[in-house]
Amino acid sequence: MSKPIDAVLVGAGQRGRDAIGIYAQREPGELRFVAVAEPDEDRRKLFAKQHGIPPEMQFRTWEEVMERPQLAPLLFNLTQDRMHRESAVAALEKGYHLFLEKPMAHTPEGCLEIAAAARAHRRMVQICHPLRYTPFYRRVKELISTGKIGRLLSISMYENVGYWHFAHSYVRGNWRRMDESGPVILTKCCHDMDIATWMADDHVREVSSFGRLAHFREENAPEGAPPRCTDGCPVEETCPYYAPAFYLGPGVGWPTSAVSVHHGLEERRRALETGPYGRCVYRSDNDAVDHQVLNAEFEKGTTFNFAVRAHSADCYRTIRAIGEHGEIDGHFEKREVKLTRFGQGYSDKATRELFKTEVWDGGHGGGDTGVVRNFLRAIQEEDYEGLEHSLDLAVEGHLLSFAAEQARVKREVVQMEEFRSAISSAAAG
Repeated sequence: MSKPIDAVLVGAGQRGRDAIGIYAQREPGELRFVAVAEPDEDRRKLFAKQHGIPPEMQFRTWEEVMERPQLAPLLFNLTQDRMHRESAVAALEKGYHLFLEKPMAHTPEGCLEIAAAARAHRRMVQICHPLRYTPFYRRVKELISTGKIGRLLSISMYENVGYWHFAHSYVRGNWRRMDESGPVILTKCCHDMDIATWMADDHVREVSSFGRLAHFREENAPEGAPPRCTDGCPVEETCPYYAPAFYLGPGVGWPTSAVSVHHGLEERRRALETGPYGRCVYRSDNDAVDHQVLNAEFEKGTTFNFAVRAHSADCYRTIRAIGEHGEIDGHFEKREVKLTRFGQGYSDKATRELFKTEVWDGGHGGGDTGVVRNFLRAIQEEDYEGLEHSLDLAVEGHLLSFAAEQARVKREVVQMEEFRSAISSAAAG
């Protein structure tokens, strides 16, 4: 790029500061932030200092940004989930090309409204689905698209969240309550739904799902456990979720950095004594399910099954793609993709290849870097068609999440044609 593209950041929290902001600091010739909106004064001032943003370009809310003439070509929207629809549509109407944090909206109607606004105002929208832009998933996609396993018949994916990660984000954290953010199959697993629709490059025909909150409930609390870990817990020596043991250690990176913008030991201790991250995981106000399974079929006949689990020691994703002439097995965290092509006779005649994929700088296996880079590339090349198709697939992945949650709650098989028709009518009316 001959010169950096100017941008506005809305939401200078963990994601905005430590993923998107770091990209601009690392690649100053590509991206430059000229304004920031953030309600938390400490976070706002920190981001402004890091990026040299003057006081007159610092705002508390996204609404204040929209009151001004357009400040830059791009707007990075990293607000909380339930702010996405209104703020995204306003930004598109204002003329911004939009980078939008996932999930794109907390309702299916909101997703359709954002996509419609992008088309109406001919603006480009990049949903922050970083997994698509990792070397790992791009290798899997390449093997499928080039016919290495023949016609795609089925996809199986598993997301093991990790007991500590789930406790941090979905029991104590911002995504613990469905009425404040959304269901786990959306807030966490829209990444995975996006990968499935991207791999299949198709629309979903029908979906079923089961799951529940089984463990992080008050009836499972150890005897005598107080509302907060800092109130003197009788099992503090053995409980894997004891907050001080997790957040008061020497490390101050994520997820510890989410506890307080100030990383000193005493500041973190006070945050545990007063904030959500010090709560007993069995006595929080959470209702996010801690395990769920999904089955779906795409229009062209590809089947898809998926499971998300809180209770795993490690955080990792796996994928398996079955074709008419072979299979692909991948482990995201190990960066391994195995391709097997069937041979004559028994399995010992099959041909096998192992690919070790690289990792770029940035989180999500390099996806945080890749997704921003793709957005900037699309802007430079005016690739409206490419980002429009990308957005259509992202919307389909979101609809799959919403339909799966409806199937789980109502214990039914959701017919996607009827589901789309209903939400399209609601979005239009």
